[in-house]
Amino acid sequence: MDVDIARLEAALSPYLVLITDAGIDYVSAALAKRLGRTGDEVKRNLEKVEGLTGPLPASPSSVSLASNGDGPLAFDCTTVVLPECTVVALAEEGQHQIIEYADRDTFVRMFNVSPVGYLVVDRGLVVYANEHLGSLLQMKREQVLGRRVISLVSSQSRADFVAACQEWFACEGSRQEGREIMLTASNGTRLRFAARGGWIQRASRQLLWVALEDVTRQDRLQRSLDEERQRFSDLFGSLPAGILYVDPRGRITDCNDYVAAIVGYSRERIRGSVFTDFVSDDQADILREDFRRLFTGGEEIAKRESMITTADGRQITIEYNARVISRKGHPARAIMMFTDVTDKKALEYELLEKNAEMERTLWDMAEVKDALEARAGELNKATEDLKLLNEKLNMLSITDGLTEVYNHRHFQDRLTEEVDRLGRLTDGVLSLLIMDIDDFKRFNDTYGHQCGDMVLKHIAGLLKGSIRSIDILARYGGEEFAVILPNASTEQAVVVAERICQTIRSTPFTYGQAVGAKVTMSIGVGTITSGQTDKSELVRKADNAMYAAKAKWKDRVEVWEED
Repeated sequence: MDVDIARLEAALSPYLVLITDAGIDYVSAALAKRLGRTGDEVKRNLEKVEGLTGPLPASPSSVSLASNGDGPLAFDCTTVVLPECTVVALAEEGQHQIIEYADRDTFVRMFNVSPVGYLVVDRGLVVYANEHLGSLLQMKREQVLGRRVISLVSSQSRADFVAACQEWFACEGSRQEGREIMLTASNGTRLRFAARGGWIQRASRQLLWVALEDVTRQDRLQRSLDEERQRFSDLFGSLPAGILYVDPRGRITDCNDYVAAIVGYSRERIRGSVFTDFVSDDQADILREDFRRLFTGGEEIAKRESMITTADGRQITIEYNARVISRKGHPARAIMMFTDVTDKKALEYELLEKNAEMERTLWDMAEVKDALEARAGELNKATEDLKLLNEKLNMLSITDGLTEVYNHRHFQDRLTEEVDRLGRLTDGVLSLLIMDIDDFKRFNDTYGHQCGDMVLKHIAGLLKGSIRSIDILARYGGEEFAVILPNASTEQAVVVAERICQTIRSTPFTYGQAVGAKVTMSIGVGTITSGQTDKSELVRKADNAMYAAKAKWKDRVEVWEED
């Protein structure tokens, strides 16, 4: 076996047993002497101990061995599996005592104030430990002194510790690389340390010294940081918008997959190119001037359009935004975000508003990614930014992009909740208003859809100011809105509806060609009480009432009534 037994006894315990596949191969002379027996006698006694020579999970934690004295002696048993053999380190039960090596001047002044944990081992026992190591292990220094050092090492690191002890002896006097060792604190927590050590001669003793630098928190932070970097890298590469980083010399330092797909070149080909290489000649001067002002004066570029020539010669139109990223007060690079609007120029204003909101969200996400790369240590801030972004994305999924009130899908979810809540009450009531702008198609035909969109947005604001904070307003359809009125009777709902009608009819709208234009609304009121849990029935009541209002000259409120 290629094992230095003397070093093992010095590092672990003078009472050692080595076991190979053939059985017990070695019993230390110190153990035989303590038992007053010969080595062969001790070996035969050990072979009778159940599980000692079996697989590791069955190895006993303590053994009782016959002695030549008053009776058997009990020993704690610690097993370390090495490639060549299994090492069993024994320590006599009840023999724990505080031991401190007498030559204090060698260690105390050097180690006591160190931010690194230090210990010194004599024949497997800790004879010196500094205060810092005790605090890391959540023990008093006196609790560490006298312990077997192998009992402080986590079971999965014991083989590494033994290998390190022998390695430190072999490279005595030369520089060593740190070995990762796990120790177990008093509460059971496993702590990771970068360990360095060596051997020193004192009188006739070989003493092992070990320096332990705690890397537990550093490892956790690094793993979290690596995960966040990977998450942002994946997000950056798959965003549904083009992102370019441009340095002050006008060269592209990075881009995402969307850019490569748009222009038809690989990301590697794009990196290092001048950012005007892909722009049509008549647009290059404009773009250069924009970026000159961006870098010299910090003037942000917003919603500009340009033509890009792709690898196959096609001309596409992009809409881009750009802003400068500063480091220590100086412009370091610019971030440019763009989308392909070639086939989207004729989209309705509602879709453009949605796109603008998405761009703002992507800005935030790109800024968080950039901040992580620049300030890796600020992991907590990056995590908080992610939380805010998720909240914004969640709000986008339930909000109508044009009117900024709840969308139809969220309206259905909230109506289901309110009807379910009503079903749990013994004396409750729930009302619903369905509203439709009168003759809105004619309004759009007269003044144009963009003007109609602005009126819809203005009306949404008027509706918000006409209802309670607990009421739920949503865009129900093209020019239809709905309001859920929890705990509101028919009479209370009618009051709200009349107030809305009056507000709308008395408000002039001025947008574009529509100067002082007036619109009106027809409103239907439906109500259900406890015991009625059919959501569709409530919608039917309010919808029928709204159509009744339409039939009665519009600009009025109608309440659903049974035939």
